[in-house]
Amino acid sequence: MADLSTSYLGLKLKNPLIAASSPLTATLDNLKRCEDAGLGAVVLKSIFEEQIEAAGEKTAENGEAYSAHTDAYEFLRETSIEQHIDGYLALLEGAKQSLDIPVIASINCRSNGKWIEYAKRFIAVGADAIELNHYVVATDVEVEGSAIEKEYLSLVKHARKAIDVPLSLKMGPAFSSLANMLRRFDELEIDGVVLFNRFYNPDINIDRLKMVRAGMLSGKDEYTLPLRWAALMSQQVRYDICASTGIWDGKTVIKQLLAGAKSVQLCSVLLKQGLSTVFKIESEMRQWMEGHEYATLDEFRGALSQEHADPMTWERVQYMKSILDADAGKE
Repeated sequence: MADLSTSYLGLKLKNPLIAASSPLTATLDNLKRCEDAGLGAVVLKSIFEEQIEAAGEKTAENGEAYSAHTDAYEFLRETSIEQHIDGYLALLEGAKQSLDIPVIASINCRSNGKWIEYAKRFIAVGADAIELNHYVVATDVEVEGSAIEKEYLSLVKHARKAIDVPLSLKMGPAFSSLANMLRRFDELEIDGVVLFNRFYNPDINIDRLKMVRAGMLSGKDEYTLPLRWAALMSQQVRYDICASTGIWDGKTVIKQLLAGAKSVQLCSVLLKQGLSTVFKIESEMRQWMEGHEYATLDEFRGALSQEHADPMTWERVQYMKSILDADAGKE
């Protein structure tokens, strides 16, 4: 039988399938179900630094009855924040005691904020790795792109200095030179990058004339952007690349591995089709590997990365050729 084992962030995984941060990884019961379904690792539901601090502020503001007491505001604020952190610590500690697969803590953070202290506490109770989520919506017309890049680099630099377990960054593609940023993260000795995060987007309901939330689940064709960048960068950086977004079946996982990814994160397919799909994905992968006489993932990983294929295939946007091929029914 084909061996699906791999490593990611220096962690040994029985397969490259990782449950991404989502409501499915927010409770201990669900985390146990993820392991039982056959996933190789889990990323806990992200804790949002900005959200828990905002909740702390709201709790303090609502405590008007105590406003006359010295330090009451700060006490109520810190108590609320600690309740959120304690809840996450309990989930993480329970997961480490109950699961045999790696457990990765996830923090959605602002640049160089208090989240570093949170990360240290998560490590203390056994987190196998820390995944940072950071995204800046660059809406200020006075802020140049270089300032945004410096913010990301500063965050990774401080995180690497403070965190002594494997560290990854889940990020978006919105950089003027994404390749340069990915190389600079490598210089800061990060252990992995997840390509790419899926962010909240607003929409408009034209019947109700109201702002609404756009659909959050990825589509089956959205894997091509991380596929391209895994192929372009997997041989250019020391760290591991984990592909995310639009991964719904075993064939797509194989594609990401051929491009050079070490692992993939699954989210939408698990939420939409259930955890039973993990077995189907594994079966598709093994069937393909056996059909091509591959015994391990390393035998074909990166076989179609930029260094092992025509570089222009990954770099050029062959728009007209793509249209003609589509009209002719070609892939």
